[in-house]
Amino acid sequence: MRLSIRCIAVMAIFFISSCATNLNKLTVDKEVELSAESGYVLIGIDSNRDLYRMTLHGPTKVRLSSEDLAEGSNYILSPLEAGEYTIKRLYTSEYINYRFTDDANFKFRVEPGKISYVGHIEMISRGFWFPLTYMQLDNRSSQSFSFMEEKFPNILKSRQMVYGGPGEDRFLEFAQKIQGVK
Repeated sequence: MRLSIRCIAVMAIFFISSCATNLNKLTVDKEVELSAESGYVLIGIDSNRDLYRMTLHGPTKVRLSSEDLAEGSNYILSPLEAGEYTIKRLYTSEYINYRFTDDANFKFRVEPGKISYVGHIEMISRGFWFPLTYMQLDNRSSQSFSFMEEKFPNILKSRQMVYGGPGEDRFLEFAQKIQGVK
């Protein structure tokens, strides 16, 4: 009897600790108090399919959904613990999901105290019964900078914006120098 109670307790603890947390998206241009180990993450979504849910694995497991998109846009801006993350799955419905097996192209980093633009998740599907799907993490730094200028100018003025996706990009650093942004 005691063994089965212990087994149930251990399984419950494992289940609770392995669950992904939901992001706290930003809806207003107001600075959020961040811990020393946190930053902002900015992700763009470009797809001809509906986004139902997406999971990220890193220092914390995170779940994103279409409800996290900034109103009237295809961006998600949220505070997140700094570190290396990998996009693991993208769901277009409760039952249909895509695994990202090429980890190198779907990894990104969130830097503490900064706005980390990680790229646009581009997903294009063709066909109905046997769809072919093309997915990549695409760098659109100039568009993301324009989005931040338009929707979140106060946060942009108080934080440095960096590119955290695959590869390197100096555009954001250049654009902020020209504009006199921090």
